[in-house]
Amino acid sequence: MESSSATHRYTVGSRFASTGLTCTRSAAERIRRLASPYLAVEPGPSEPGTWQVIAGAAPPDGAVRESVAALGEVAVDYAVDHVGKALFHLAPQGEAWVTQSLLRATRAVHRSAASRQGVLFLHAGLVELNGLGVALVGGSRAGKTSFIMASVLHGSGVMVCNDDVSLTAERDGDGVLGAGWPRSISVRLDTLDLLFGRDRAQSLRSSLTHPANQTLLSLRESGVEEHGTALIYPWEYADLLHTKIGPSARVDALVHLSLADDPSESELASVPPSERAGLLERHVLGLPNKHLNMFGHEPAGGSLQRTREALTALPAFRFRYEFRDVRRQVERLADELRARVPKPDRARPLGRTDQASTAAVHPQAG
Repeated sequence: MESSSATHRYTVGSRFASTGLTCTRSAAERIRRLASPYLAVEPGPSEPGTWQVIAGAAPPDGAVRESVAALGEVAVDYAVDHVGKALFHLAPQGEAWVTQSLLRATRAVHRSAASRQGVLFLHAGLVELNGLGVALVGGSRAGKTSFIMASVLHGSGVMVCNDDVSLTAERDGDGVLGAGWPRSISVRLDTLDLLFGRDRAQSLRSSLTHPANQTLLSLRESGVEEHGTALIYPWEYADLLHTKIGPSARVDALVHLSLADDPSESELASVPPSERAGLLERHVLGLPNKHLNMFGHEPAGGSLQRTREALTALPAFRFRYEFRDVRRQVERLADELRARVPKPDRARPLGRTDQASTAAVHPQAG
């Protein structure tokens, strides 16, 4: 009978890279579920020379220690063998944290590869709103996640990502492709209260399984965060909203989103072409990852310019909305965009996207 601590080897694939993964069968199944639909996890070793992300093994002498800490979370410790191209999870233990740690490291390698290939990372969500691909651009607390969740509940939206989109201009110069990444969805507690009602929201929060929620949910009470947040895994989000998550979508319009302090400040306005580049640049991410940027991420000279030019050619708007009226504001924006943005031609396939496998993971001993 196989030990529950026995490790196996897997390959994780995206349209940008292929990496190796070594972990237990149950951790691999959890990672596959969390990575879908953005990354594919398949049994078997990866190609020689690719980065390996490993749990359950001791790093070699000379491996460099790395520590990652975020607000409300315990520190996650790694060791990086740059010569052998291997990253080892060290702590904390427990399957939930091991899973989170391995997925974060794997995502970082793939995002670094995407950056080298000229992908532009933008602080924005991406939603298909009544068939239009809308990039909702804005910093933290701009209301992106609340708006996207409300659009899905309204029945008009399909989320690709809520807060971090990668963008690539198509080679033929016709269109921009936006893609999401497997990461936890940070949601304000008052957003859950608003969308689901206080009693149901409290029940939903207690069912969430991200390990950081053990501390994050107490930050509002302690005064560290005014509103408090919860972390929702993508599959929990899909179950919660009875929806699917799209791995990618064509971008048809950019909407620079912000919250209105007063209902009278709610407005939608077009962004003049002369202001689009500067407004966009405020939200371009300088690094592909918040942490673990040691895999090489510098793109070839000029490779980002084509994407910037394609994005600034798209229709762009400023939209301020009242948080408490978010459901009606979703309908308002959808109607306005339908009237102002040309109907997209979806007949021609746009680019190649690799969707994660939905088959069960069957390990291969290694």
